[in-house]
Amino acid sequence: MGAVLPGLSGGALAAIFGIYEPIINFVSNFKKDTKTQLKFLLPVLGGGIVGVFLLSHVLSYLLEFHLAEFSIFFVGCMLGIFPTLVKTAGQGGRKPVHLVVAIAVAVLSFLIFSIVFGSTNYTRTSAIGTRTYVMSGAIIGLGITFPGLSPSNFLMYLGLYQPINEAISQLNMIVLIPIAIGGILSILITAKLVSWLLKVAYTMVYHIILGLALTSTVMIIPRDFSSPVMIAVWLSAGLMVGMTMNKFEENNNQIEENN
Repeated sequence: MGAVLPGLSGGALAAIFGIYEPIINFVSNFKKDTKTQLKFLLPVLGGGIVGVFLLSHVLSYLLEFHLAEFSIFFVGCMLGIFPTLVKTAGQGGRKPVHLVVAIAVAVLSFLIFSIVFGSTNYTRTSAIGTRTYVMSGAIIGLGITFPGLSPSNFLMYLGLYQPINEAISQLNMIVLIPIAIGGILSILITAKLVSWLLKVAYTMVYHIILGLALTSTVMIIPRDFSSPVMIAVWLSAGLMVGMTMNKFEENNNQIEENN
């Protein structure tokens, strides 16, 4: 969902759910303990495919009629799970400078995203070819390895969001194969860098992720509050889902520690 929903970042969501680091480690060292890693990755991959194809069919309707409600639901989800990311970021120790960096990254990225994506372009661009779709896949891949980066915002700005969404819903392999190639190459190339950064500066990297995740959450807060009651209902629903997932993650970690 983070790969195709405007304003969201797949990498930021993965970090919030506590699966970002395992994914990066697998991609950057996929020859190491492959069998065990695949047991973890296959459900994630399956969920990713379901999320992408599910949203490709309903996204147009939601964007037109229920964008505010759907966006605020995700805000609630991310707020509910946010304590997990804060806890994960501080596992290696936390100093005041890390909090300063997180806040600075949040403010700076918000300003950049606001300026660059202040107005989005939903219209179709002309002369879309294979190279353009490979580039689009690379952008989507960057949204996974660099938390806080929303690929959908870039694609909307370039006028590629609508045709790609249509290709996904129609299973148009002429479009999907180049996108997949670009995405895989992008992830493989950047995952090594991110994996190295986590080894040499874990706490700093995760506080940067924390700042980007905060920006990603703020960016999708709807500006149109035509129905405050419904906004409150959707926000509460999302918050409950997020808190439930947060509790599930804590219980799962406790079980693993006991074993």
